[in-house]
Amino acid sequence: MGWETSEKGWVLMMSGVVGVVISVCLLYKLVIGRSDERSVKEKDEFVIPRGRWGWPLMGETLEFIASAYTSKPVTFMDTRKSLLRPESPKILNLRVLLSIGPGEEMNLLKTEFEEFIKGLVCLPIKLPGTRLYKSLKAMERLLKMVKTVIEERQIALEKIQEKGFPDDVVDVLLRDIGGSDEMQPLDFISGNIVEMMIPGEEIVPTAMTLAVKFLTNNPVALAHLVEENMELKKRKDHSNEEYSWTDYMSLSFTQNTSKYHQCSVEKTLKDVKIKGYLIPKGWCVLASLSLVHMDETNYENPYELDPWRWKQTGAGVSSNIFIPFGGGQRLCPGLELSKLEISIFLHHLVTTYRWGAEKDDIIYFPTVRMKGKLPIIIMPL
Repeated sequence: MGWETSEKGWVLMMSGVVGVVISVCLLYKLVIGRSDERSVKEKDEFVIPRGRWGWPLMGETLEFIASAYTSKPVTFMDTRKSLLRPESPKILNLRVLLSIGPGEEMNLLKTEFEEFIKGLVCLPIKLPGTRLYKSLKAMERLLKMVKTVIEERQIALEKIQEKGFPDDVVDVLLRDIGGSDEMQPLDFISGNIVEMMIPGEEIVPTAMTLAVKFLTNNPVALAHLVEENMELKKRKDHSNEEYSWTDYMSLSFTQNTSKYHQCSVEKTLKDVKIKGYLIPKGWCVLASLSLVHMDETNYENPYELDPWRWKQTGAGVSSNIFIPFGGGQRLCPGLELSKLEISIFLHHLVTTYRWGAEKDDIIYFPTVRMKGKLPIIIMPL
């Protein structure tokens, strides 16, 4: 008797759940359908880009995440593109930003930053224990720590009578604000510093790691890289001269090895009309630069390391198909600095050490990283 009652209760509960799901689906279709229809009617010739709404509330998030764990993560974007009409090192960064060297303070900052980065792209569920919740909490702690450092630096700066050259980015921002009529809050500076950590603490080190991985798998490219850099090193050792910008510019093969790509997420502040399509206000737009760089119509064997491809194409590479640093008004201001950092790293690596790397896979979600952190055995020359 008890079992029958329990079974009936379970059936009623499941019926209720199914009813709720169906109701949500119908409401979702009704609201989205009307919104879609209204947008098309009101905007005349402009229509919302073709695609699928996916599951209620979640959309196609799971498919997007799943593709990031494959060897070709751009397949998700590539499939959706076909629906449209065809169209033609970390320590260094914290020193530069905050003048913080190795120690407990740096370790705390790095720990909170890494926790924050994990939630940059995640399911939008803000409940205790979820990735988004942990990421936002880590960002709050990170901003608080950075603000404390800035406050101490501001007090110290006010006591100095004659100010010399700025020591870091915080110095520059504090002096710039101090000389203006309307002072910006320290929260503004803290936010800028955390934003600057992303390219320096995440993107550039990731590019360095990928360079090591791809060079390990391409002995021919590695040998060419070693030859170019050893030639420069021997010349410098013989002349006892310091390295110069001319030396960096002479490392053409090294620079071609340090090219990197990424994606960005933007939110429309108003209705955007582009090439006959309408992007409604408030929509998020994922600009997949990787999709452009991994398109076989633009580059032959795009998934392989081939520094020679840039020598063959040279200046003929269109800015529309080579955008690792964005473009236009959104061109990354750290373009040359990041290329310089990666080239310096590669120069010292191949002229000082030899290494062997374990087999490892690349994960593309939520950010690009190595699944096993790319363990290597390194030996001095």
